[in-house]
Amino acid sequence: MKIQSVLVLAIGVLLSGCATKHYGREGELTQYEKSTMNCREIALESAKVDGFVRHVDDESQFNGRSILSFLGDFGIGNVLEKDAALDSAQTRQTELWAISTQRGCGIRTTTSSTE
Repeated sequence: MKIQSVLVLAIGVLLSGCATKHYGREGELTQYEKSTMNCREIALESAKVDGFVRHVDDESQFNGRSILSFLGDFGIGNVLEKDAALDSAQTRQTELWAISTQRGCGIRTTTSSTE
């Protein structure tokens, strides 16, 4: 009986560790990208960042993996992962806006505030 309890607890901990969501990261612009991107490329990259943000928002919705991860770390891992992913997207978007402004491109994205 005691061995079964320990086994069930161990399996629960292992499953909850695997349940933490992983979103990936948006990389910062390299110096080469900053110096060579034209307005069209900047707009395309900005659209990709917008898509990444939407993907993170969609994937972060509550589901079965959220329940399992909550059992392991009270959901903190998922929150930290989402925040890190969105921070990386914000950094890349800010860099894209900066070089867009330098080149006079005037890109508009869904994550930029227009109100």
